[in-house]
Amino acid sequence: MSSPAAATLFWRSKTRVFDLDGTLIDTLPDLHEALNLALQDLALPAVDRGLVQASLHEGLEGSARAALLKLRAPVDWHPKLLGRYELHYEQVSGTYAKPYPGVHALLARLVQIGERPAVCTNKSEARAIELLARLGLVDAFVTVVGADTCSHRKPHPEPLQHALTVLQGEPEASVLIGDSFLDVQCASAAQVPCIFFASGYGSLESASQHLVRFTDYRELLDHEP
Repeated sequence: MSSPAAATLFWRSKTRVFDLDGTLIDTLPDLHEALNLALQDLALPAVDRGLVQASLHEGLEGSARAALLKLRAPVDWHPKLLGRYELHYEQVSGTYAKPYPGVHALLARLVQIGERPAVCTNKSEARAIELLARLGLVDAFVTVVGADTCSHRKPHPEPLQHALTVLQGEPEASVLIGDSFLDVQCASAAQVPCIFFASGYGSLESASQHLVRFTDYRELLDHEP
């Protein structure tokens, strides 16, 4: 469906929850740099951006695992690689990452009308808050629900349900904006409508052709009622 349909769903929703990586912020450059620095620490060759993009929705753990598999390195190196990856990512996070065009303006508009959404991410809560703070976005949100906030992470519905509890939102009157099949599955399990950000890291092939989608946040602003 077209951006007007996405805007209609977005603005009629009373509560809004955003995914983070690949939805609000293009974090791939930071993640790619940090992973290759970690691989270098273990005397392993670099991997391309595509590997990180395909695995990042499973968190740093998923990208570390995918890199070892790609390089045919021992799987028991995972804890060591993950530790180095986390260390380097803490150092470079926010260095190259940028909010997608229109994100700042859209969040400012929501704050202006008295609406503060939530973030629901498979990044750790502390790491997500730190990134949002570095990019000047954290104050736009009521809460940030990370991979370690609840007992489960997306696509389990618990993190999204927790965000809605904080927002005091009802599922049928809420919306999740995300860019991956994990977001689509999470929203479906929580019985929350979903808007697919088609300029993120996910593949439309994994999403229903009838899923409401948009490609630019400025489209949502342009179609505000």
